Amino acid sequence: MEYLFDIGFLGTHAPYYMDIIIVYLFSLPILMTFSILLASHKKYTLHRFTQSILFLLTIFVLFSLNYGIYIFGEKKIFYLLIIEIFFSILLLIMWLSVLLFAVEDRRRRGLPGLYTQSHKKSGKRVFTIMLMTVFSSIYLYRMVYSA
Repeated sequence: MEYLFDIGFLGTHAPYYMDIIIVYLFSLPILMTFSILLASHKKYTLHRFTQSILFLLTIFVLFSLNYGIYIFGEKKIFYLLIIEIFFSILLLIMWLSVLLFAVEDRRRRGLPGLYTQSHKKSGKRVFTIMLMTVFSSIYLYRMVYSA
């Protein structure tokens, strides 16, 4: 486990675990798109599973990233970190609400069906906030760990 705190593989002075986090965040929009495509191809069970896994991984990743930047970052980026934490919390709250509403709507047999359009709109909002979170995370990573 000590190798997680060695210098990473992205050419910065970030720890190895931070590079893994950034690679995950960079690939998150692609993974989210594949999960959405599963729903459009009527593979709803797989869509639910992938969304749940991505959500749980993203909670861990965003917490680790923000904590790592808080510990290793300089005081001058503190306000940027606050903005990043705001986007992270907003993303997680919105994503969780979409997941919970989807579970409830499915139980009432409204998904797929009656609530599909509402679910799509909510998903698009989550995707937009997710992109803002990913870009701000990568920006902070570069500010803290690039020489």
